[in-house]
Amino acid sequence: MKTTEIINKALEVMNGQDWYWYLSDYQVAEMKDKAYSTMRKFVELVASINDSTVRKAMRELWTATYNYKGLSSPMSSPSEIQTREYDNRKADLMAVILPSSLNMAA
Repeated sequence: MKTTEIINKALEVMNGQDWYWYLSDYQVAEMKDKAYSTMRKFVELVASINDSTVRKAMRELWTATYNYKGLSSPMSSPSEIQTREYDNRKADLMAVILPSSLNMAA
């Protein structure tokens, strides 16, 4: 698999992750297993990327996304400032992960 394909697959896994964690909070056991499984899949994909700068940015993006999505609950949601900070951080990391024209596809 080419690096861009690995990155896109890892981003796909990451973007589906919060749904499994959300359901696992409601004692849906198979969703907790799925959440751990997708997390492991992300780690494996990222570990297979040769560029250490991209690997680091992917891990930072996972953490930033996890923290940002963790702000949402049925009783609250991220503030405009938190959303703007996340969006800016994500854009910075995506510029490292998929530079220039490749970033348009993400």
